[in-house]
Amino acid sequence: MDFTAASADEGFRFAVHVQGQWRRRGRRHYAPAAAAASHVIDDITKLAAGFSILSPTALQERANARLGRPARLPSEGVSVTWALVQIHVTPEDLEAAQSRIRVRAQARADAELKQLRITQAAAYRDQLREDPTLALAQLLLESPEAVTEQTVTIIPKIAEQVAAYAPGAAWVQTAHLLAEWYGTMPPDAKQFVIDRLCTVASEFAGEEVAQRLKGVYGSPTGDEPWPAGNAHGRSEGAAYGRART
Repeated sequence: MDFTAASADEGFRFAVHVQGQWRRRGRRHYAPAAAAASHVIDDITKLAAGFSILSPTALQERANARLGRPARLPSEGVSVTWALVQIHVTPEDLEAAQSRIRVRAQARADAELKQLRITQAAAYRDQLREDPTLALAQLLLESPEAVTEQTVTIIPKIAEQVAAYAPGAAWVQTAHLLAEWYGTMPPDAKQFVIDRLCTVASEFAGEEVAQRLKGVYGSPTGDEPWPAGNAHGRSEGAAYGRART
């Protein structure tokens, strides 16, 4: 008999040719030949579903190993004495399957490469958020001849653009404004600002923040302890403010 069996590759089927012998056992079936053929078809169909269309020889060997020994079908009153299986695949199907596999492999490779580029771009973006001068360093490494005075002036603009798209961009911009404002103050004014910030932080349960500020900027007079706020929430540093006013 001849029939086809679906392979593990969608849309492709094996061509199957089977020769064999069956034997009736009793008279419990009106079509013993059909029962024997059905048994063989079912076995080969189940096996074929686990094989690629590119592996007809492997399927043929597995089918013959399974059907080359007697099999009794008690419920049918039939025995399949033996069966010899031959599996065929048309050249057109082989070529089409190979082409499909190449396309899928290329698609997977392209997807992996795209994901790798996205991951690398995200990592580079995060690094630029921390240190925008990396853009200049990369340019110096890859194209030193392209670095000009104009290139150097563009780096701060790159930093602003990176910060604008960073999480919490509003806080980044605010930090830039504060840094510009604080950086233009005279030393005594800077110390007064730090004094007032530490006092306020301490009054509102921000002692850890105050301690960090002290660690970075020191106390008003270097070695002296930081002035404490009085009962009205004012620090001794307020005298500086009144004097300047």
